[in-house]
Amino acid sequence: MSTTSARRSRARFAPPVPVTHGTPRRVLLLLAVLLGALAGMQTVAADSLTPTVWPPAGLAAGLYLTTPPRRRPHVLAALLGLLVLAHLLDGAGGGVSLGLGVSTVLGAVVTETLLVARRPDGRARLRDQGDVSRMIGAIAVGSAVAGAGWVTTLLLTGAPVESTWRVALAAGGAHAAAAVVLVPLFLDKLEFQALASTGERAVQLALTVGTTVAVFVPTDLPQLIFAVMPMFTWHAFRGSLRESMVVLVVVAVVSTTLTTAGLGPVAAAGALLDLPPEVSLGVLQLFLLDCGLILLPLSVMVTQQRVATACAEQERETMIRLVDAATGTAVVATAADGTVTLFNPGAAAVFGRRADEVVGCRPDALFAEEELRRHADAVGAAPVFADICRASVAQGVRDAHWRVRRGEEERILRMTLTAVPDSLGGLTGYLATAEDVTDRERAHRSLLATLEAEREAVERLSALERTKTELVATVSHELRTPITSILGFAEVLEDGDVGELTGPQRAVLTRISSNSRRLSALVEDLLMLSSVEEATVRLQVERLDLRDVVARASAAVVDCVPERSLDVALHLPPGPVELSGDAVKLERAVTNLVSNALKFTPDGGAVTVAVERGADEHVVVVSDTGIGIAQEEQAQLFTRFFRSAEANLRAIQGTGLGLSIVQAIVELHGGRVGVDSAPGVGTTVTVVLPLVMPSTVSSAVSPAVSSPLGAPASEPAGGGEGLAVLPT
Repeated sequence: MSTTSARRSRARFAPPVPVTHGTPRRVLLLLAVLLGALAGMQTVAADSLTPTVWPPAGLAAGLYLTTPPRRRPHVLAALLGLLVLAHLLDGAGGGVSLGLGVSTVLGAVVTETLLVARRPDGRARLRDQGDVSRMIGAIAVGSAVAGAGWVTTLLLTGAPVESTWRVALAAGGAHAAAAVVLVPLFLDKLEFQALASTGERAVQLALTVGTTVAVFVPTDLPQLIFAVMPMFTWHAFRGSLRESMVVLVVVAVVSTTLTTAGLGPVAAAGALLDLPPEVSLGVLQLFLLDCGLILLPLSVMVTQQRVATACAEQERETMIRLVDAATGTAVVATAADGTVTLFNPGAAAVFGRRADEVVGCRPDALFAEEELRRHADAVGAAPVFADICRASVAQGVRDAHWRVRRGEEERILRMTLTAVPDSLGGLTGYLATAEDVTDRERAHRSLLATLEAEREAVERLSALERTKTELVATVSHELRTPITSILGFAEVLEDGDVGELTGPQRAVLTRISSNSRRLSALVEDLLMLSSVEEATVRLQVERLDLRDVVARASAAVVDCVPERSLDVALHLPPGPVELSGDAVKLERAVTNLVSNALKFTPDGGAVTVAVERGADEHVVVVSDTGIGIAQEEQAQLFTRFFRSAEANLRAIQGTGLGLSIVQAIVELHGGRVGVDSAPGVGTTVTVVLPLVMPSTVSSAVSPAVSSPLGAPASEPAGGGEGLAVLPT
């Protein structure tokens, strides 16, 4: 880093002038006010009624600025007392001394009030040109108040005043000169290390003091007074703001001391032209005001620019460090003409080129000619990287995939292009950030290929499923007719219509009928599932009594297994249990549940069927003390053709379609099915049915066939308590 950059990097805010300086410092400032007042009064002629306020007015304003609010009443009293004492020691009367002291203190208070007005933290600053303007305005108003106070005091005390306006100008000018020179020392300011070396700054100070002495010693060259001004420019550009303020104080002290001694162009002009002391003193005050109004704004402006430049330099260095640290991302910056200005280590790794090979050249060599042409055709530009950037940014095409070759391997980059504007909105260049997405793109293409293969597999499986469903439906339809015919002929034989049967013949016929009924039930189950899958099921909805449905289904199943030794109980409520639904479909669902309970319960067990009436829904519960179902198998109970391991082990007959049909029928009615089971304990199946089918369900079924229950439903067998014990 260069020396200039190192100095700029040390730019900082000066620590704010603390509001509390402590008692010792305030005492020293009060003593300085007293001594300054006494010394300043010796700089004017004895017959002048306007003794100078340089430097006590500036010191008083600075002391008041840096005093905490709770201490200010005491400080004001002390200031007033010391100023009155100084005037008394100078020979002024009591009234004049009091009035002049009050005027000086009042000017300091007004200056401080305007400096901190509308500042939330209550601090006076000198950090930018706005602060300079505020300071000049506050000092001007405070000086005007002090000058008016001096004139008012002289008029009220009867002191002889030849020219009121001369007194006002002299008093106000003296107050303003003291404030401009000294008040900036007490303000919060930006601090910046001087650009000049220690030796150069020593030479600056020596030349400035020497020039001031050289100007204020001769009495016949008044025009040389302006020779001091260029020194301030030197201090402003090469020194620090604080040093510039100190130099201003030194110049003020030297010029005032030499003028008091009767030397220099100011004293000579007063004697030569026989000017009143107020006017002669005003020339010196005007010189000090000019010095302050030249040096302070210029020094603040230069310091402000240095700090801004240093901050920009720090931000640039931080950005460069961040860019260099981003080794996984390629960052390439170009000027407006397309030449590369930045090529970070990430870009070197991605493109396989060193930064010193690329910076200052055009980036076109990083890409193949066909790649440049491909992107140029996409945005309608010439096959030049700068033109592609310009057209892409203009059209909002910021992201694109670029192919580059690194050795024998082709890599894919995801590149983002951004225009870099200047402070006026013009274009300074382009920024391209890129990352290597070759592996990601390959993985993406592989994933797409896998998904496409899976999609095709799903389509093939769906086609096979449709073919299977159609085959099952077709075969089931074809089987229904011959099975029905077999059952019919079997019944004819059982009735003896074609002759009496022997005992062995009747036994064989019984087996034929039983197996035919099982085959018919299987066909009906398959047709039912096919209708559900194809969404062609139509419910004949009517008002029904759920007790009748459950009673008929239970009786039909129990009648088919008269040889079993089971305790079967039916619990029905005494009153009607009405709901809307398809009685045939619901009876079939209950039949399947009771059949399963009987089938999986060994002899000696119990099966219970119960109906529970509710306000919004009714419940059918079928429980048994059978073999139960393992917990890990319960999630598959409603899967078609699923049979538990225990059922297979015991060779219990069944197709695994019963519960899937139950679930389909119940869901068509807007209900739900739940199972609670444990191996060796038994199974409880709960069916919940709404009183009224939901609209989303009823709109998909055929219109209801009205069949209101006009009379009270007959009580089921078993008595008025609603409990029927079916034969075993």
